[in-house]
Amino acid sequence: MDNLQFIQRLHNGKYCYSDSMSPEQISLLHISSGAENIIRRMVEQHKIIFLTGNPGDGKTFIIKALKDNLNGVYVETDMNCVTNEHLAQLMDDILDCYDQNKPCIIAANEFPFHKLTTYFKSRAPRFYEELVEIRKNILIYGNQTIELKRICIVDLNERNLLDKDRSVTKTVLDRFTDLLQPYCGSNAVLAHNVTALKSSLVQQQLLHIFSFISMSGEHFVIRDILGALSYILVCCTDPEHEGEGYYYDAIFEGSNDLMSFALQFDPVLLSFPSWDEKLWNGEIKEGWQFDCPTVWPVDITKDTGTVEDAVLLFKSIKRKFFFENCFAKEFVDLQPHDFSKCIDILVKIKQDAGGIKRRLIKSMNRLYLSSDDENGQLRAWTVHSYDLSRTAGASVSTRYIPAEELELVVPTPASWLSEMEYVPSFIVMRSIKRTDVKLELNMDFLRSLILIENGYPAALLSSQYEQIVTQFVQALCAAGVAKDYYDGEIIIANRREGTHKKLRINNGKYYVGKERDY
Repeated sequence: MDNLQFIQRLHNGKYCYSDSMSPEQISLLHISSGAENIIRRMVEQHKIIFLTGNPGDGKTFIIKALKDNLNGVYVETDMNCVTNEHLAQLMDDILDCYDQNKPCIIAANEFPFHKLTTYFKSRAPRFYEELVEIRKNILIYGNQTIELKRICIVDLNERNLLDKDRSVTKTVLDRFTDLLQPYCGSNAVLAHNVTALKSSLVQQQLLHIFSFISMSGEHFVIRDILGALSYILVCCTDPEHEGEGYYYDAIFEGSNDLMSFALQFDPVLLSFPSWDEKLWNGEIKEGWQFDCPTVWPVDITKDTGTVEDAVLLFKSIKRKFFFENCFAKEFVDLQPHDFSKCIDILVKIKQDAGGIKRRLIKSMNRLYLSSDDENGQLRAWTVHSYDLSRTAGASVSTRYIPAEELELVVPTPASWLSEMEYVPSFIVMRSIKRTDVKLELNMDFLRSLILIENGYPAALLSSQYEQIVTQFVQALCAAGVAKDYYDGEIIIANRREGTHKKLRINNGKYYVGKERDY
């Protein structure tokens, strides 16, 4: 099989399983990763290594790539192949390595690993306790509290290969384009794809999109990445795509999970009216890195073509412009702000944790009252409604949690996993005094709070966010962290109108209004 056929099979899913790859093909795809370095070091330290992750995460591939380092090491490459009848023998082999201070590697998807852990509970309690303790501390907050003993877990679910600072994208592209160079003479589209994807500008624009995808909170396995990159390069070699299949269209037309998610970052969705008009009319002739389009949408509408044909051409040219015109770099700033702000928060959270915390508190308060500008207090609201099928119109607040009683923390891998390619999939807001009372803000939730900060109506978001914050505030109140407003003040809110009044009882009299009206 030649290199073109090999890459073609990667994108159509027929040949992206390492079990069916020859050593030479493993070598062609092999890109050293942090996870490999960790496993190599753990083997040298004679650890019991559990390599876990989703199907397609590269567990078997990693083991095959490390073959020369695993002489004499007990290895189980796929626990899915271990039947219940052979499970006891596998446990005996693992425990023998554990007791004899020998290294071993067990690769397992999430459910088989959980199943194995459960069996150890009754069979080997000491082993089970150490395993569970390590599993609980794969991600830590602040200082590490446990010491690595005999067992190590490398969870590829926590690995993120799409962040622009850790991405394997550039390395894979360089490898693929080198392999495909000899085939460019007979296919003009393939030649364009290979040439363009070697360009620093095109790679930079592509890495921006992949970096936004990395902020989705979704986990994309290495098989998704290899499938997407091979598809955008060689789908043009499919007879059905003769004369078509340019990479800038293919990335938004493929069907694997990664490319489906990339659709929301399609440059076609970026609105820049003055540039759009020029692209439609063929007025942009400068800045093209490779070739300038020769036919423009306006040409089609002037001839006998349909508007639909012109629109299709416009979409393709706009994508080409995004990737291949030096004037399009500013288009990156038009990508969804909630994703770019997520990146900004993760970059700046250590330097400005206090400021970011107050921004998030303000957005949380606006889940209940759209006009609330309070960012120094997380309000505790009691909602009054007899009809749970619709948003409550009134709510009352008598207590709050001071911002200084809360902290933001970011989970980081334990010290033995520090080399792994990692991007947080959530951050945590928690009580400083009661760290067990915490709220996990996954990327979807965080982006929603960013939307609220930018003026998006909270009422249009799912009610689950309000419910999650309510449970967190109630837990803080139960933990004794909340405080009463000054002098027994009560805030009464009309949520539908976004207004509120303050009520205070003083010397037997009721005072209603804003503080300055008392």
